[in-house]
Amino acid sequence: MRGIADGDWVCVETPEASVRARARVNDRLDPRVAVGTHGWWQACAETGAPGYDPFGPSDSNFNLLVAAADRDPVSGTASHRGYLCEIRPV
Repeated sequence: MRGIADGDWVCVETPEASVRARARVNDRLDPRVAVGTHGWWQACAETGAPGYDPFGPSDSNFNLLVAAADRDPVSGTASHRGYLCEIRPV
């Protein structure tokens, strides 16, 4: 979908920011749904996963995508479960 294949680099954009990430395509998800895995930019020597700079010019920090002002009125936490975004190939 959108010309994105498994393993491709993509740009994830929200009204607040944009970050880059590697796509992992899952045909069981609704095509309107994207899931950002927590901490995927961190290196893991045990699995050979490389690390990526979460604050560099091509950052990969999903926390930057969510507005700090958008908080749950009861708990005061940011909405990390649902947020408007656009995804395109890089």
